[in-house]
Amino acid sequence: MPGHQCAYCEGPGTERCAGCKNPNAWYCGPQCQRKSWPQHIFDCNLTKPINTAYYIAQAVRRGQLPEHTQALADYGFARAFSADNRLNLLGLYQGLFGLLNVVPKDVHRWRGRGILVQEIKAAFEKIPESHRPGYYLWFLKNQWVLEPAQTAPDISREMVLRGWRYTTGDPTSKPPNDYIKATMRGWPDDKQICFELCVSSLSNSHPSPTDRSWIYFGFCACKDEYAESPLAIIYRIIIQQCTFNEILAAYRASSLIALMDKCGLRARREGITHLEDVLSHPALKSVWWLKLFVLVEPDRRPQPVRAVNIDYGFMNCKQPQDQEDLRAIYKMFFESENGDPIALHNAAGAGEIFEYVGGVVKLKKRFRRLMKNPYPLPTRQSFPEIAN
Repeated sequence: MPGHQCAYCEGPGTERCAGCKNPNAWYCGPQCQRKSWPQHIFDCNLTKPINTAYYIAQAVRRGQLPEHTQALADYGFARAFSADNRLNLLGLYQGLFGLLNVVPKDVHRWRGRGILVQEIKAAFEKIPESHRPGYYLWFLKNQWVLEPAQTAPDISREMVLRGWRYTTGDPTSKPPNDYIKATMRGWPDDKQICFELCVSSLSNSHPSPTDRSWIYFGFCACKDEYAESPLAIIYRIIIQQCTFNEILAAYRASSLIALMDKCGLRARREGITHLEDVLSHPALKSVWWLKLFVLVEPDRRPQPVRAVNIDYGFMNCKQPQDQEDLRAIYKMFFESENGDPIALHNAAGAGEIFEYVGGVVKLKKRFRRLMKNPYPLPTRQSFPEIAN
């Protein structure tokens, strides 16, 4: 019988985790088991909730921003506001857990005792000053992210002013917020959406799925938040070369792709799969609305548009849990390496969602009923494609 392998160092495994039945939870000794715990904790048979510091450590291992709602609040990400701040904060924790080998339970204890900021500084001060990483220097200037008692700078005001000055062409304009809001209320929707994009771009950020510009300016075509960064850079370059009215005109004419090419960005935008599909059609395919619906957290999630209900089976949900289960499956699909939105759109048009999605993520048989839709329609000539 072959021996077991240590889940941490890959040496011979001689001891198995006593707290769970995971067949792979073998270790060569207590030291490797302790080092593996921040990862194994999510697979172990625990009798109490996992403290949120472990979710931050999990995000660090994955090289991704954390998603756990309470962890975001506990460790500054909800307060950080801008994309740059969140990435710097992630870097801070990468240094803390990786470079300095601090363990999550200590970080949890620091936060509970109200000394998180002091202990983070004490840990990084052990590094020679000339070698301290940039994200730590950022932290020294932005301790308010982890200090609720400190007043945060009015970042939203600064962001809106940048967008306003760019939109109006007046670099010194500084009207009060009430005036800006009142003026914007008189704008058509497309101008408001374009302004929203410019506000985030001018602040080295990019829209989130809760922003209308996220879907209308093509960020929905990106695989995940990290994959959105190249598109964000494209828009920053366009803003440097074009006026607000030029961008708005291109958006209204569904010719943003042509504007990108005019700005010398063809190679960059061609690297973003399906971007042209989103930006070249005034009526978006329903699959992009589906992606928006499944990615947004429940408390901020919009109701699915009618086409999503029909095309992707939500009309078949008899219980709220049916809808949540179906939403979770589609979320897994979009997050999967092999999940292709346009292929899903085509499968929906052929009435073959269960077959296609089942080839990407594992499905229970009951999803066959939930994923049924009225397609394909009897006369293709009369109904060339599914609802948009």
